[in-house]
Amino acid sequence: MRRMSDEKKKKEKEDFRSSLTDAYKSFDSELDETKEKDKQKKQEIIEEGIERIEKKSSKELGSSKILAAKILDIRQKAGMTQTIGTAGKIKTPILFGKDDFKQKLVRELLVIGTEELADIGSVITIANLVDYFRETRPNWKIKTGEILEALKVMEKKDVIPKRVDIGDEEVLIRFKPIELSQDIQQVLILSTGLPFLTIEKIASHLGWPIERAQNTLTVMNKLDIAVLDGETGNYYFPGVSDI
Repeated sequence: MRRMSDEKKKKEKEDFRSSLTDAYKSFDSELDETKEKDKQKKQEIIEEGIERIEKKSSKELGSSKILAAKILDIRQKAGMTQTIGTAGKIKTPILFGKDDFKQKLVRELLVIGTEELADIGSVITIANLVDYFRETRPNWKIKTGEILEALKVMEKKDVIPKRVDIGDEEVLIRFKPIELSQDIQQVLILSTGLPFLTIEKIASHLGWPIERAQNTLTVMNKLDIAVLDGETGNYYFPGVSDI
């Protein structure tokens, strides 16, 4: 009887320890979950606060580079996009694993391409993209090679369409799947480095009929790759012209 009692006590002790271990595991799991929720909540509060300040002080930010630089610094530390006045809540694919800097770089490039450059068709030369990045994101300490690496990976993973060679060692980056015909590419090559083009100049330089030049520019204008000045008849190419 005594032996049976000892075994029973031993079993109860083991059951208690097992139950206690399970309780600890459950507690740790809930604690981690709570911490993660708190972290997300804090991030939301920070982002909402920054966006509220920017909206309230838009005039001051627009006229003061010091204030703008301060806000950009806060945005960067908060893990937000480096565009004042935008939430930048776009879906960013995981391309660089745990490399937080490169992941944030991918997000910035997508914000630039899909939101900030939407009015020029989300098409821009690599040289202009690098210049634009540095001008609009002065707090980023970044090398040209880092931007080029991120773009190559984005292309390889089909996050953005393949780049287009437009001649003279100039490359066009597209953030949206726009199909560029041979005629469009020839006009882009011709426009590189020029302030503007006209239908007549395109027809003359490329040996095209006026109708072909007109049709090509009409398509480019609809795609927002070319911008028409209605008064002068000049066509501008923001993504290709020097910034």
